[in-house]
Amino acid sequence: MFLIFLVPVIVEEAAEVLESHIVASLTKDCQHLILIGDHKQLRPSNAVYKLAREFKFDVSLFERMLNNGMHCKVLQLQHRMRPEIAELITPTIYPVLMNHSSVETYPDVKGMLKNVYFVKHNKPEAQDVESSSRSNRHEAEFLLALCQYLILQGYDGEDITILTTYSGQMLYLREERIKHLMLHKVRMSVVDNFQGEENKIILLSLVRSNKDANIGFLKTPNRVCVALSRAREGLYIIGNMDNLTERSSSVWCEIKETLVKQEALGTHLTLKCQLMEKRRGNVPTFVWRKSGKPPLFEAGYPHYRKYEY
Repeated sequence: MFLIFLVPVIVEEAAEVLESHIVASLTKDCQHLILIGDHKQLRPSNAVYKLAREFKFDVSLFERMLNNGMHCKVLQLQHRMRPEIAELITPTIYPVLMNHSSVETYPDVKGMLKNVYFVKHNKPEAQDVESSSRSNRHEAEFLLALCQYLILQGYDGEDITILTTYSGQMLYLREERIKHLMLHKVRMSVVDNFQGEENKIILLSLVRSNKDANIGFLKTPNRVCVALSRAREGLYIIGNMDNLTERSSSVWCEIKETLVKQEALGTHLTLKCQLMEKRRGNVPTFVWRKSGKPPLFEAGYPHYRKYEY
């Protein structure tokens, strides 16, 4: 009898690891290499941008093998997102993605008429002189007010994450959070630092909004995929949809089509206060426009209110 011992090396998140790092870890005793990852999400980060751009150092061994025809086993059943969220990235990014039965029974987001919504605007971004990063005060104020509203509907701060695509916007959000004590448990992060994580509700600020329709790395499908796939029950996005689609970004054009079909794209967000609905039973409708106070602090606290910027 002969005993055969295989010495395996297993690499998790292999699509986010530099090829050189994996090669360096393979000793002469390795007989089986198992790579687990998703090349549709973020690529490895390079300290020298020129190497990534000119020599494709940002392409992982995992992705390179797939590009060269290597067979792989693809998992096609997702257990995270409610179907409306999954539709935003299927088939736009993932050709096939089926929903487990567990995601089809998620409760509706409390206080909202829609579980997924994109609020579009044309308010300009700002650029930080020192860091060259971007911010958008309009989007920040909108999401901070919306976050407060959701907490007053009964959500814990830990159930909500505010994501943004630029560090300048994240820093501005964190500075403004000091003014809102109820937001102290809400996590605020850039998309790149949130890969592999999830939360019940995601509020997403896309930041870019300018006359040249320059959307920067928002045209990169990998980042779009990560940004849109972090939420389990509710996803609320604010951004300049005209900018995103003006230069024929195929990814955003397809996402826009899906949002339109879901009736989840517009200039306002309609709110439904489930607390007052339980108390009073009637359903008055109001339109809130920017007046210095978020709608939850206005008199009456009605059942339905359009949250409009």
